Amino acid sequence: MVGKIRKNELQCIVTALKAESDPLIRFFDLTPEPNMQFPLFRGDGLALVRVGVGKNKIAGTLGTFLKSEIKQKWVQVINIGIAGGNPKSSRIGKCYLVNKVVDAETNETYNMDISIKHNLDERSIVTVTKGISNGKDTYPQLIDMEASSICAVTQVYIPIKRLALLKVVSDYMDLEVAKFSYDTIAGLIKDNLPIINKFLMDFRFKITSGNDA
Repeated sequence: MVGKIRKNELQCIVTALKAESDPLIRFFDLTPEPNMQFPLFRGDGLALVRVGVGKNKIAGTLGTFLKSEIKQKWVQVINIGIAGGNPKSSRIGKCYLVNKVVDAETNETYNMDISIKHNLDERSIVTVTKGISNGKDTYPQLIDMEASSICAVTQVYIPIKRLALLKVVSDYMDLEVAKFSYDTIAGLIKDNLPIINKFLMDFRFKITSGNDA
């Protein structure tokens, strides 16, 4: 379902939560990799790494995985997950492509280089250290708790233009009000699977067309 795959190509999906990863695992028919220190699933030209919530866990999971894989494969990384959104610039349930990542703690900024045609609306995202209960307008577009660390770790191993971040808005930065059951989060990802699959195919085309170095 992710387009024509050549032998040494790999797209690595990165999620934080089980509720985010499970719909993707089922949709892409991925199977668990045994004897791993972190949840890892594989399919034809596709892998999924579940890193857990927060920046601190990512280096030990995603970093370990990429260090091993880049020795043999041409790798792209796609972070897929939920995000809080500003009600003036986002809509709950909608999937956005991230064009800029800012770390709220360090002010480190990553400008994404997605040089493919797509139909997704683009938004910037701020990575925070804890959930926002009554943010509303505190941040202009999206927030999450992993994106900046995913950028930092990924760019150590591959060019940042091989990284993409897809975020589905789950709340308006109002965690005291929002209901975050497993079914709610899984449903948000499931509803956007056709959009996610189309993006993965288009993003993979960067490799086959020679536009990804």
